[in-house]
Amino acid sequence: MPRLLAAVLSGVLLALCFPKPSLCPLAWIGLVPLLLAARGAKSAWRAAALGWVAGAAFFALLLHWIYLTCRFAGVPVPVSLLAWAALAAFEGAAWAVFAAGVYRLARLPAALRPWACAALWAALEFALARWTPRVGCDLLGYTQWRFLTLLQPASWFGPHALGFLIVAANGVLACALSPKGERAGVRESVVLLRNAVVVVALIAAWWLAGTISLRTAPTPHPNPPPRGGREYLVAIIQPNVDQYRKWDEGEVVSIRSSFDRLLAQAAQAKPALIVWPETSVPGWLEDNRVWVSSWAARSGVAQLAGALTDQNGFHRNSAVLVDASGRIAGVYHKRELVPFGEYVPFRRYLEGWIGILGQMGDLTPGALKQPPLETPIGPVGVTLCYEAIFPRWSRVNVQAGARVLANLTNDGWYKDTWGPLQHFYANRFRAIENRAYVIRAGNTGISAVIDPWGRVTARLDLMREGVLYGSVPSVDPFPRRSLYSRAGDWFGWLALVAAIAALVI
Repeated sequence: MPRLLAAVLSGVLLALCFPKPSLCPLAWIGLVPLLLAARGAKSAWRAAALGWVAGAAFFALLLHWIYLTCRFAGVPVPVSLLAWAALAAFEGAAWAVFAAGVYRLARLPAALRPWACAALWAALEFALARWTPRVGCDLLGYTQWRFLTLLQPASWFGPHALGFLIVAANGVLACALSPKGERAGVRESVVLLRNAVVVVALIAAWWLAGTISLRTAPTPHPNPPPRGGREYLVAIIQPNVDQYRKWDEGEVVSIRSSFDRLLAQAAQAKPALIVWPETSVPGWLEDNRVWVSSWAARSGVAQLAGALTDQNGFHRNSAVLVDASGRIAGVYHKRELVPFGEYVPFRRYLEGWIGILGQMGDLTPGALKQPPLETPIGPVGVTLCYEAIFPRWSRVNVQAGARVLANLTNDGWYKDTWGPLQHFYANRFRAIENRAYVIRAGNTGISAVIDPWGRVTARLDLMREGVLYGSVPSVDPFPRRSLYSRAGDWFGWLALVAAIAALVI
């Protein structure tokens, strides 16, 4: 029972590091109870069970908004509870693999244990980042979302190195707290001290590198920027449409009227680009094409609009670029679809219970490689909603030539829960990893402009209607982007090789 409680404690402590609780420092000690419990288990299977419990507790707290979302949609309480519990149990399986690995790695020399456990965690993150269905908001580095200094080295190392450092620190602390019978006198103490010194030195070097990066960054431009400057003005529409009345045909006129008012306000500022949220057009694009094109032509401003498209029977979640003349100049189709949102596994069994699923057919994913959209502010790489939490899609966009990343989203499903905040701050990591500006347009928020150092230079908060103005410099501060953008996830591959080697040893 004590080991079981320790496992639950680890899951809870780490979940509290994410928004909204935002108790970020807990991550540096949060894994210690699980590490101690897994090392002391009687078998690898029991260690795996402890890891699964820890993971399930982590996801149950972190993703409790899944239950609330089901209830918002009118799903019965038992089905909502089942969906929430099933997701937490499913996602917790990776923690079971980690804990079983920790049990095996306890046979390594003490000098290697913390580093081997850290490599195993980073390797699992790296492998799972390429696999769905999953939520993807669980990278351990995300726990430090508040500390911009700690996030800067991600432009070199990618999304998994900070998690590696956090697990290594937890591992050294767990070794220090191990029962005396597990330590072999003076020599073990010397090894422990060496590991502690190395971890502290790495954290200090990491912090120093981040500090230098931020101090050498230019002062953010005011928003909106002064006319005649060297910045592009961007207007972001946040209509704050209630997701649960959005597909009501009786609401189409009201929704369009809200957009007309916001678009007229945005056009008065003469921005270079107006960005709409995901699926902001009420209905299919083909039924609203004249309306969208006319706004671009009347205002003389290019529009990047989220819409559902129906082309030759293929239904897709898309972002459509309409140029200043009203012509469709480019289309992006979403690649990473949301399970139970944009496609429904086991539809015949679930649709009767979850009525809202019947309002949309299964969508078709877009091609894995799609060129950036050529906009007046330069090539823009688009991610739609869920895609922003997967680092590879933003990196693929940058490698294809994008100088700006745009995340069009609709978090109206989740209302004012933890979900929209978790989703929003993932974009901070994408900006830093690729050293690129991120423009985010959300139906109910959070809409923002994030610079290549992760600083939010313009923001419109949740559940508010309005137009947000932000700026993107005409001179790219990082024309070659980042080492991570150019070299790929080299640290993830290194961690994978190191973890396999440690387990083989």
